Amino acid sequence: MAVAQWVLLHDGKAITASLDHLGDCLLLAPADLHALLGWQVKEQTLCRDDCCLPLSFHPQLMQGDKVDLAALAALQQMPLAIDEDARVLSVGDSAEEQLGALQTAAPDFALPDLAGNVHRLSDYRGQKILLVTWASWCGCRDDLPVWQALYAEYRARGFTVITIAQDAQTEEARPFIEAAQPEHPSLVDNDHIVSRRYGFINVPTVIWIDEQGRIVRPPRVEHGSNKYAFVHKLDCEPHLRALRHWIETGETDVAASDVAGQLPPPTFDEQLARAEHALAWYLCQHGKADAAKQHWQRAIALSPNDWTIRRGSMRLRGEDPFGNDFFQVWEEWEKAGKPDYITMANERKNA
Repeated sequence: MAVAQWVLLHDGKAITASLDHLGDCLLLAPADLHALLGWQVKEQTLCRDDCCLPLSFHPQLMQGDKVDLAALAALQQMPLAIDEDARVLSVGDSAEEQLGALQTAAPDFALPDLAGNVHRLSDYRGQKILLVTWASWCGCRDDLPVWQALYAEYRARGFTVITIAQDAQTEEARPFIEAAQPEHPSLVDNDHIVSRRYGFINVPTVIWIDEQGRIVRPPRVEHGSNKYAFVHKLDCEPHLRALRHWIETGETDVAASDVAGQLPPPTFDEQLARAEHALAWYLCQHGKADAAKQHWQRAIALSPNDWTIRRGSMRLRGEDPFGNDFFQVWEEWEKAGKPDYITMANERKNA
């Protein structure tokens, strides 16, 4: 294929660039690589932050004056999802990079509320933060008033709640947000940026973030009430008690030394599934529904227990997230042993 204009995606960003797809190579101008991923060519090295790859050791990274994105992705174990017909390419983060970022600090993000005001996680540094992801396709949508009440009770003690809807369409989340009348940041994440950066696979997922921006309680599925406990068999009370204790005393129910070990290391397939999901979402937004469905099916095959992808894309794929289509997913999840964050962390740590 000759040089052509492609759309390149990474972490919620989309750029248009000339790409030469020559055999297995994906040749890209250094300036476009820098714009997309932050890598720079300088003094016979390819560098990003404190990582430098000498081109004398890795000559496959350059062809003439262009960087081979495919070779860089293979070397750094970054997944690539490609749609040749649409000329769209999605680059994911390596599993090692994602886990390392989580162990350093809670990844920052910038998302809008219903009024379009953008909030960054870092805007709330200095406060204890309860971060909650939810969706209109989950019964956890009914927990929003609980999180607002908790915020109202403890906001004078340096505590805030950030609720984030993982809905593809803002209008799907709007009625539930408006009914809860949140005074805390209640945000909408159409692009699933938070689930991708934090490795979330389900809703409602909660984490605790301390005043220094560190994750002090790893991701867990936690509900604000027991309204649907007859279905999911989870009791909300232990989490709510531990949460109140943390707010009041600063003491968590997870030892600081145990936090890193309870962050599930993502797999390459899970990261590739997220790249495929980002590609599918872009195609869907641009009127290529059939192509989008194919990439969502690939994502589901790679990471079948990621409900943020599988159940979250059901409406967009013409399926019912509350009907028989969902019950089939539930049955498969039960047969797989109901994998959760703690189970995944333990299994992968001991693998």
